[in-house]
Amino acid sequence: MLKKYNQKFLKAKNQSRILKILKQDGPSTRAQLAKNLGIARSTVSEICNEMVFYKILNEGKKIDGNLGKRPILINFNKNYYYLIIVVITSSETNIVVSNLIGEIISEDVIDYQEETISAKEIIELAFKKIDEIINNLGLEKICLISLGSPETLDIKTGKIKWAPYIKDWMGVDLKELFYEKYKIDVIVKDHVKLETIGEQWKSYNNTENLIYIVVTYGIGSGAIIDGKLREGKNGYLGEIAFLPISEEINYDELLKGNKNLGYFESQCDIKKIIEIVNKYLSGKYGNKNYKKIKNFSEVKFLYNTEKEITDIVNNSVIKTLALGIASIIVVLDPEIVVINGEIVELGNDFLKLLKTEIYKIIPYRIEVVFSELRERSRIFGAIKNGLDYIDRQIDEDPENFYKISSHT
Repeated sequence: MLKKYNQKFLKAKNQSRILKILKQDGPSTRAQLAKNLGIARSTVSEICNEMVFYKILNEGKKIDGNLGKRPILINFNKNYYYLIIVVITSSETNIVVSNLIGEIISEDVIDYQEETISAKEIIELAFKKIDEIINNLGLEKICLISLGSPETLDIKTGKIKWAPYIKDWMGVDLKELFYEKYKIDVIVKDHVKLETIGEQWKSYNNTENLIYIVVTYGIGSGAIIDGKLREGKNGYLGEIAFLPISEEINYDELLKGNKNLGYFESQCDIKKIIEIVNKYLSGKYGNKNYKKIKNFSEVKFLYNTEKEITDIVNNSVIKTLALGIASIIVVLDPEIVVINGEIVELGNDFLKLLKTEIYKIIPYRIEVVFSELRERSRIFGAIKNGLDYIDRQIDEDPENFYKISSHT
């Protein structure tokens, strides 16, 4: 019995190693695999033949040679399964189909008005699009749904814990809802964590320690430490919105404030910047003589065209934002800080001033940059989160992974 168990364990281990090499490094011959793995060629051939039969591996061209039988290249079938990526935000839902190496096969965006649509309606719109994808590809070809939550999750319950700017999401269990609908594996992370993963994967793949900060309607962050996303015991690592930080701290406001909306973000997020600009304009022109600003695009235009607005924004938020970022830097000691969100629209002059304030606080210089991926970071993060989940499945039970569908 023990011998049979050991044989099964060794077979699974070798299956996993073969799949991962072919997935990461590309086509190879059976002889090359045997040499690289240090196992018998007959063992490799037996395992590969089985996986070719189940079509998780494909046989390709024969390699040219002068003598004997020409060896055949085998490769990982990247389209054996597909992942469905669903990333929900306050203004849109991105739905992407990816293959097993992260190539995007199709992509759709569902736009909606955040003030007039409920969480239930947003989920139903996502279901409708996923149904179309499944009707096209077949349910057996979908191995995973990788979700991006619009707000912070409680990692113990899987439910949305905070949603200060988006109505109707508190307590929603996205994983359960999508699993009950489709009965396939579902994973979920909040969008800030996914954006952190996406930034490292696509822009800073060789960076082991990275801090990601998003300044939008709210402020959030994520941390890659020693090459891995860190979430903390309760999943709250990176919730910098709640830092008791401001250029001038109002302790009464801090104690009495809305605990769903962090004190730090209440002082310098996008909503606060819009509020600051509106307050300035109402004082200058009177409440009846100007059109109240409602979105950040208008702030961006004024910031880049009117020096008074540039100065009022810079003087009101940069020092507070720098205090928060400097605090994270001295605690986590990253190689780089990547900033994303609407704040990026203020441009490089804003970034230059922000870095100047940060460097006044900390005794050393850390690279601080604006994201180049923008909203794509969350999509890439959800894909990478799905690929990592699949790699763990291949590690744990490769045979079950490629036999669970009706491909045969």
